[in-house]
Amino acid sequence: MESTFTIVRIRGIRVGANWTWLIVFTLVLWSLTSTMFPQTYPGLSRTAYIGMGITAAVLLFGSVLLHELGHALRAIKEGMRIHGITLWLLGGVAQFSGMFPRAGAEFRIAVAGPAVSALLAVSLWLVTLGSKAVGLPDAIVGVADYLARINVILFAFNLVPALPLDGGRVLRSWLWNRLGNFQHATVLAARAGIGFGILLIATGLLDFLTGAGGAGGLWLLFLGWFLIQAAQAETQAAFLQEALRGRRVADLMTPDPVTVGPSLTIDRFLDGVVTGRGHSTYPVVDYGGLRGLMSLQRAGAVPSDKRARRTVSQQMWPAHDLPVVHPEQPMEDALDVLMQGPRRAVVVKDERVVGIVSLVDVMRAIELEQLRRTAGPTPRRSAGVAVWVVVGALMLAAASYLLTPPIVALRPGATLDVSTDISITGVPVDQLDGRYLLTSVELDRPNGLEAMYLAVTNQAELVPLSQIIPEDAGERLHLRQQRELFRQSQTLAAAAAARVTGMPVSVSGKGARVVDVVSSSPAASVLEPGDVIVGVDGRPVRIASDLQTALTSRPAGSAFELTVVRGDVQLTTELESRRLEQLPEGGVGIGVVITTRDFVVDLPFEIEFRERNIGGPSAGLAYALAITDMLDPQDIAAQRTIGATGTIDLDGKVGPIGGVDEKAAALVEADADLFLVPERQVDEISKNEIEVRGVSSLEEAITLLGLTGTT
Repeated sequence: MESTFTIVRIRGIRVGANWTWLIVFTLVLWSLTSTMFPQTYPGLSRTAYIGMGITAAVLLFGSVLLHELGHALRAIKEGMRIHGITLWLLGGVAQFSGMFPRAGAEFRIAVAGPAVSALLAVSLWLVTLGSKAVGLPDAIVGVADYLARINVILFAFNLVPALPLDGGRVLRSWLWNRLGNFQHATVLAARAGIGFGILLIATGLLDFLTGAGGAGGLWLLFLGWFLIQAAQAETQAAFLQEALRGRRVADLMTPDPVTVGPSLTIDRFLDGVVTGRGHSTYPVVDYGGLRGLMSLQRAGAVPSDKRARRTVSQQMWPAHDLPVVHPEQPMEDALDVLMQGPRRAVVVKDERVVGIVSLVDVMRAIELEQLRRTAGPTPRRSAGVAVWVVVGALMLAAASYLLTPPIVALRPGATLDVSTDISITGVPVDQLDGRYLLTSVELDRPNGLEAMYLAVTNQAELVPLSQIIPEDAGERLHLRQQRELFRQSQTLAAAAAARVTGMPVSVSGKGARVVDVVSSSPAASVLEPGDVIVGVDGRPVRIASDLQTALTSRPAGSAFELTVVRGDVQLTTELESRRLEQLPEGGVGIGVVITTRDFVVDLPFEIEFRERNIGGPSAGLAYALAITDMLDPQDIAAQRTIGATGTIDLDGKVGPIGGVDEKAAALVEADADLFLVPERQVDEISKNEIEVRGVSSLEEAITLLGLTGTT
């Protein structure tokens, strides 16, 4: 985690970045600009998404830097020295030397970072609310909202009681204060860190094996491995600090080391000085002053034929590159010096070399300390069961939050007046005297913690992910398919409305193209994405609804002969329909997601639809009713708010969809007067606060609205 380059200095604290930081910065920038912001705030320009991504990525790492500065500045107030702050692959780290002076000091240093993140989260949340209130652009709202959420995550995750996280340092400070032994407190807090690391690895494996978490599962595996390694390093550091406590450099150094002159040749150094001595390094002095440090390794690097001419001064570490310490200097402070250069330091007093100290001397001191104090001092009291129950619960909660289970939460979604989406030109259009509400179901991918909460509170219906997205389909691919189905349902709605009002409509297509196949369905081992179904039972299939109508016209278990074009080859296959609850539209089918190949509808008018971030074909009936009411002089809505859901085909037939119960709940909140649903799905609705009517066709729906409007 050493800095590869320096970014800035703040109050004398060096802020740098490790090269791995560039990797995560690039990944964050790519994710924000290509996925998160476009999906959350559709309709903006590519330039806007790039600007949002760059701003958010820079401010994200600014938030990490401020978090670490909170630690660093508090540590300085507590009398500790700061090496610097390094941004790297997993965020940032403030590096300070020496031991915490007291348990209370460690607690205050540990909570300083999360306190900064909490303050940032609250401030950015207020900025988000204020930006929405005054109508600032989505680009500003989006960046502020993202940063507020990310700072909440920084705050919460860092407070998990697992060393070396901030929460683990809080736990250690509490244990240190209670047990009266820093080393024992570190061992216990580090065990919590190792346990949390193992838990993260298990969570990552579960995410990876189920495929629900995507690349996030691999990230959790790496994070868990890192926490285990870092927790073990904390334990080693605690033993080191204990071994060096109260010791001076003079206690561990090799006194009065053998010295050599700078003009000595390498061969004379090897033959006359090194022979018979067990030292690996020798101070180079001249007239009593330190000139450098010579090692066997450096001497051995000189070719044998050049050793008679090469001198020690030409091969040594020069004095200006050498770490130098004083014999009375605390060994804890000198340890930082030993980590530089040759991993050795020359001990100088009154400009005279009096010794040499190395990391080997430090390791020997640690071994002796462990031998003397194998069991360590007995703590004044035990940690207590309650604290470990709390620690375990918090770690499980954190792991559950990071887990992405293969489930989807269904909630009542938005209700939108579709008439505001429609613009018709080329024919007379009537002003609507009422509203036609599109009803939607909000689909969320809850994390494990949210899923448990929803299951207990019954605030959403939890269903397996495979019922919403076929197991073999990528999530983003499936979303694109659903949006394409939504656009086709709008076109079919316009065609059905034109036909029901007596206008000529011509429709063309070249078959039903298979875009996905549901695993464990009749089509799974027979059809492939890219196949085009051009016939069913000897009748041509021009558009997707031709196949849907044929399949749903007969009960489950019926056999159908399909004519399929695969590449340049036409083949015939027979499939048996089945009731497939996992399909978004429900009902009878063979297990394929289809669209019309080369779908063209020739309407007697021009129609445009407002872009909506909605998927699926279930809005077909609502759009068809609104368009019909606009084209027909008769006032169909009659000042009512009418909710409608169901697929629509070219002939105006209404097909089944999913989530009707959640949609009914949304319409109750919208004060709708009536809810029209596919005829066979009326019994699926448990809400009795709204009038529900079942219809099988657009014409039947218009007739029903005309009758109910006159009573």
